[in-house]
Amino acid sequence: MSLPKGMIDDCWINLDAKDVPASSGFSEKIFDYLRHQSKALDIGCGFGRLSRMFVLRGYETYGIDINKNAIEEAKRNNELDRVHFSVQDASNTNFANDFFDGIVSQAVLACVSIEHRTRILQECYRILKPRGVLQIAEFGWFPGADQYYLEHAKMTGEYGTVIVKRDDGSEWFRTHNFKKDELESLLNEAGLKVLNYECPDFISLKRNKHPGHIFLCQKIDSGF
Repeated sequence: MSLPKGMIDDCWINLDAKDVPASSGFSEKIFDYLRHQSKALDIGCGFGRLSRMFVLRGYETYGIDINKNAIEEAKRNNELDRVHFSVQDASNTNFANDFFDGIVSQAVLACVSIEHRTRILQECYRILKPRGVLQIAEFGWFPGADQYYLEHAKMTGEYGTVIVKRDDGSEWFRTHNFKKDELESLLNEAGLKVLNYECPDFISLKRNKHPGHIFLCQKIDSGF
């Protein structure tokens, strides 16, 4: 799958399936808004960690990821044989308008460009049914770490976007840490109304505590 240059780091497309990160927090609040056999989409599904949770609850579950290796790994898992997996760009899917009752996105916006974040949320709005829900989890901003973010911004070109390194010091991937109002503004601009907000600590890949954001939003028709 070809993407415009700069939209997403090649790292996320080419990672081995076992190396795809899966450490952001999840809230079961979304299940309060879904009925049995609701259609649910797992964006950036990786090897199917959350997809499994949804399909076991009786939802018609779909999982998409830009990483072909992760999708192939998910398809080999017999426990996930009822999940509809496909390699897709979350900003330009092949799903029909108003298709899903619920969408979950775990630390996806952090991995893409500013423009691509907006496009992904617009696509979520398009494929959600009226009053459908989107639950999004993203790593948050470290208070008092302005100098840390400034130093990384010199290399990444965006304040809040940092470089995560391997144990040997080489660059592993780049990810964005969101301020609450920054993320909430993106959701509102996409026509999504915030229903619930949680701010738990997430556990990073380095096993450190990290501030997190979990927003549960609802699609509000323009004529609402």
